Parts: sequence; C-alpha cells; structure tokens
Amino acid sequence: MMTFRIAGRHAARAAAFAAAACALVPALGSDFSVSPVRVELRPGALSETITVMNHAPARLRVSVKLMEWTQDEQGNDIYKDSGDIVYFPRQLEVEADGRRLVRVGAKTPAGPTERTYRVFIEEQPEASPEGRNAQIAVYFRFGVPIFLPPAVPRMQADVGEPVLDKGKLSLQVRNGGNQHFRVVRVIVSDGAGHQQEIAGWYSLAGAQKTYTLDIPAEVCRRAKTLNVSVEGEGVSADRKLDVDPARCL
Repeated sequence: MMTFRIAGRHAARAAAFAAAACALVPALGSDFSVSPVRVELRPGALSETITVMNHAPARLRVSVKLMEWTQDEQGNDIYKDSGDIVYFPRQLEVEADGRRLVRVGAKTPAGPTERTYRVFIEEQPEASPEGRNAQIAVYFRFGVPIFLPPAVPRMQADVGEPVLDKGKLSLQVRNGGNQHFRVVRVIVSDGAGHQQEIAGWYSLAGAQKTYTLDIPAEVCRRAKTLNVSVEGEGVSADRKLDVDPARCL
C-alpha cells in the first residue's frame, strides 16, 4: 500500500496530487476533522479541549503529539519536543460517526513573550490484510496551533519595501512584537488587469519571512508600477514599487 500524509499549508497541493493518483487506483483513508482549529490558553483558562470528529462509516485510529513551535531566521517552522504542555490521550480510537476529546493544558502562563506550540493529530493506518492489491491511501494530519499569549500583548507587524530583481519580486515581513500575527495572502497587481497572489503564513514573535513572487516577463516589461498588498490577521499594508525594466531580466 502506498500512503500519503497531508499536513498544514501543504495539504492542498498534496491532496491534488493524491486525487490525481486516486483516479487510477482505489483509495483508502478516513474522513475526520478537528475543532477548534487553533487554541489560546489565557490566564485563568489554561486548559482546553480539542474535539476529534470521525465522519466515516468505519472506526478511526489517531495519534496525538505536541511539539514546541518556533521559527528560524528565514521564517521556517521548527518543531521540538516540549514538556510545557500537558495533553492526553496520546492515542485514541473514534467510532464511526463518533467524536472524542483531546485535552491540553499549560503548566504555567506565558511571560513577556508569547509561547507557541502545535498539537499534531494524525490518522494511523489499519493493518492491511495479506493479499490485498496495492492501493493508495491518503492519511490526514492536523496541526492545531496552541498559543500562550504574553501578559502584556504588543502587536507590531513591520512590512518592508518591495524589491524587484531578475523578474522576482520580494517583500520582507517582520514581527517586531511579542505575539503572533498571520499573513493570509500577498497580492501583486499592475493596475492594468494583471493580479497574482501567494498564500501567507503565521509570523511568530521576533520572526521574519521574505515572500517572493515571479512576475511574468510581459507584465514586468509593460508595467510602470506594481502595487503590493499584504492582508492578514493583525497585519495589513500596501506598498508601491516603481518598475525599472532592467530589473525584469
């Protein structure tokens, strides 16, 4: 049996690939969801429950693992084991059309800077009967963000000026505050009908990330200016770039 695991922001691309493969080969895998999709553990409410809902007609088996979540100098996600959060159970079974609870709780509240974690709830495959023909199974994994807000929250989203070089537009977004914000999308338009966008991501406290878009050559050559918009939760900015044709090549 071939298996694929789908998680976080890569889910759409992986699901599209799996869907194409499944058009040729029978597919396995369950249908489940979790709620809420993110958790905040605030002083006075340092515990929460996450509901795992099985929408399939068969029993679901999942594993649960919590990791500390930070970001490196390029804004890439880094995960490591942590004992700051209590969570249980670590393994659970959910009957058909049923639901189970995962409980999470912080030992202590956050200090001057928000602490961030993710709890990964991952479907576990059932053992394959011997002799079964090769099939493609899509196993899902949800990474639920868990935030411990700082005692005195301070939001500061710093959006730099866009830069164009060799037809590639880049824009740096930095989190100068002590809590996260989330870029939903970065949109570029030329004011003459062309528009393109890329998906954004979380920006944790103190982190920075550069978003890049490849501008089509014909658009870059004819454009006088490019309008760049950042849309998100806790961040919103508009920038304008005067296009130097020499930077399009």
